[in-house]
Amino acid sequence: MTLDIRTVTGGPLEVNTYVVGASDGPECLIIDPGAEVQKVQEAVAGRSVRALLLTHGHFDHMLYAQHWLDQGAKLYVHELDAPALRSPSLNLASVVNQTLLLPQADVLLHDGDVIREADMELTVLHTPGHTPGGVCFQHDHTLFSGDTLFYRSYGRIDLPGGDGRELYASLMRLMQLDGETVVLPGHGMKTKIAWERGAYR
Repeated sequence: MTLDIRTVTGGPLEVNTYVVGASDGPECLIIDPGAEVQKVQEAVAGRSVRALLLTHGHFDHMLYAQHWLDQGAKLYVHELDAPALRSPSLNLASVVNQTLLLPQADVLLHDGDVIREADMELTVLHTPGHTPGGVCFQHDHTLFSGDTLFYRSYGRIDLPGGDGRELYASLMRLMQLDGETVVLPGHGMKTKIAWERGAYR
């Protein structure tokens, strides 16, 4: 099955929000709803948003989640980042003088879980380091990497919950994926596993 992936970049820290659906399907899901609602609505294009998938619990990746939750979408987050939904200090909204409080997640994720929404299946890879509950979502040769892996870079470890050893282990795990896997990160341009391997030997 081919995915219909639409990238919307927005919010105060230029987050990549991904609207993902099965080709020609009536439903979709949103990965990291940090871009402005109006921009994302254009990418949703009238489809039903079934779920919000968070790669981690930082405010910039879930700033506009509440709008989609009010429309009936379910919220998915790894269990270790779930406390950040209710804590401006953990989700870092307090750093920019904001308060972001979301309801409890509908589904707490664990490594190896398979998310079945909008006629798609995505596998959860727990990739801690940037945050304790950071995850990537994989579908065949597509990887939504959040703030674990960027083009020629990786997520910060100097924020609350960051851990350099864990992030290194997570990056090593990702480098084992097929080299042709396309990586769609939380910020910046896309990359491929093959392009990144040289940096993590």
